[in-house]
Amino acid sequence: MLPTLAALASVLLAMAVLAGCSFGKAEPPRPTTGPSVAPSQSELAKSLQALINGGYTFKVVAREGSYTGGIDPVADLLDATVSVSSDGASLKIDTLGVRGTAYTRLTGLPMPGFDGRTWYRVDPARVTRPGSLGLSAIKDPTGVQALVAATHDVRRENRGYTGTVDMTRVTTWGPVNIPQVIQLGEVAKRIPFEATVDDQDRLVSMKVEIPDNPVTATYSDFGGTLSVTAPAGAEPLPDHLYGLLGL
Repeated sequence: MLPTLAALASVLLAMAVLAGCSFGKAEPPRPTTGPSVAPSQSELAKSLQALINGGYTFKVVAREGSYTGGIDPVADLLDATVSVSSDGASLKIDTLGVRGTAYTRLTGLPMPGFDGRTWYRVDPARVTRPGSLGLSAIKDPTGVQALVAATHDVRRENRGYTGTVDMTRVTTWGPVNIPQVIQLGEVAKRIPFEATVDDQDRLVSMKVEIPDNPVTATYSDFGGTLSVTAPAGAEPLPDHLYGLLGL
């Protein structure tokens, strides 16, 4: 079982480090509207306003697994699930964010704390790595803001955008293992992407064509109400899980 656990733990680390700066102050590079930004890139950046000004749901799918959920950045609420699998084993991580307090529940691994019955409360003072569990200080769990800021040669046709993205400028993108992408060398600096907006110019899909691992994110239910409450009886997250979860 050890090889399976090791492989799954490796995938877990790639999935757990999701986006933004968890419990931190630093932010990823943001799009600007200055003269150095092409009009189409500026328009694409504006399509992210719906992800900043109200609630929405999201789904990111990659080879490593999926990341789904909903967030209300104004009310400071998050309800998300990471699902991964490797070598026949599977793991699910549920995460709740309730006005600055984070909770997680783990299901799948034959290890203490992974029985799926216990909610754990995360101590923000012990979080040392950015982006853990999608608990982003800029409330961008999928990391799409930094992704759009790293785009180049953006062109728009009707409701679609195409171009390339410099993945060496992206700390995280959904469940992707960014260090592995950077190993592609110069290729990592010009990864093709396709994006789509709706009739109100809100981003509804983003596909990044990473070689052998295309990643697709979809966004919907803009302005929807998210109901999240702190789980009763949550226990402090055990010491050994901080490292395993990339916190």
